[in-house]
Amino acid sequence: MGYGKLAKGISEEEAKRKLQKVMPSQERKKSFQGTSPSIFIGSHNYPKVNTGVLSPQQPLGSSGLMDSPKNWYRKKYSIEKIASLRTSLVNSKERQKVKNPGNFAQNTREIAMAKKPVNIEVELEKRPGQSISGGRAKPVSASGDVEAFNLGENPTVERKIEDMFYDREAKAETAIDELHDKGVDKYQIQQSFTAGMLGEEKNRELVPTRWSITATDDMISKKLRKQVKNFQELGQIEYYNNEYVGNDFHIFLIPGRWEYELIEMKRPGSVWNAAENTYIAQNYEPYSGRTSYAEQTAGAFYAARLGTLEHLKDRKRQAKALILRDVSPEYWAPLGVWIIRETMRNAFNEKKELNTFKDVKQTIGTEFKFLYHRLKQKSKMIGSRQASITDF
Repeated sequence: MGYGKLAKGISEEEAKRKLQKVMPSQERKKSFQGTSPSIFIGSHNYPKVNTGVLSPQQPLGSSGLMDSPKNWYRKKYSIEKIASLRTSLVNSKERQKVKNPGNFAQNTREIAMAKKPVNIEVELEKRPGQSISGGRAKPVSASGDVEAFNLGENPTVERKIEDMFYDREAKAETAIDELHDKGVDKYQIQQSFTAGMLGEEKNRELVPTRWSITATDDMISKKLRKQVKNFQELGQIEYYNNEYVGNDFHIFLIPGRWEYELIEMKRPGSVWNAAENTYIAQNYEPYSGRTSYAEQTAGAFYAARLGTLEHLKDRKRQAKALILRDVSPEYWAPLGVWIIRETMRNAFNEKKELNTFKDVKQTIGTEFKFLYHRLKQKSKMIGSRQASITDF
């Protein structure tokens, strides 16, 4: 996904212009040595896609920090800081078929399962051009076609991923679940999946990064949801609030069987909304789960659901989850759905207990006074389901 319009959103040119202001000033080189923290698989022209290795061309400290959402959140990096880090990376790419790709794909696999950034030597066909890309994934500014590429070392790999790579009978969902159960970081699992390293041998192929992000969130969430459904129901309504770079989350955990709803409010001037009115999107999941993709809230739906289910699983409790995401003009650049995932994961430190569902509605009404009636019309849990929720 590029920076095209989404939902009445900010234009591609406006997003690029804002990002270019924070891009570091540096010479783009045709030949360079660097360290690669991650890979990027494009989706354009699928099933023959750009397969890329991301790395800086300049010595800018630890390149691992250029692809580290957990650290970005922990250090409370600003949008400008994150955008500056990401736009320092060059995407050294080669077009590959997703099925049975060429030798270059093996390099991406080594990098995907490495424990730390990998030294690389790159010769591009010409100096990399500037073309900002991102969307659901994290932004990258420059790219170039590879003429010659070598790993500068034999990387130390994550053995759990390597073992799963050589298990050519396990389905992708099984492999992802097992790696997650063994404590492998979600972000590295996703990188391995996008590199085509997981699943039955006959089904393995490169997976575009933006697809693999949501697919990995979805598969891990489904495993957690199955476990959560066996837990005791929550005994009290709980309210949590957490905000990061213009993404303000209001989370209500309500006694009852699992249900989940995400409502997004994109304020005028925020990313994707250049209109005069707040854009509201909503998707809902019943106890039985969804049967179709969450079109309105897209990857945000799956990232927020993962953070919620991780929390419930850790507590061994089941609940209905109503989440409102308020996106302000402070969020002017689309940095990727990791923003949602990490803000949600860190939202459950301080809770406020509410007595009734009327208190939930009152809290929403107080926080979103002028939007409440629109939210009620849009929501299944605030509106049509309120009677069943209050009867817990």
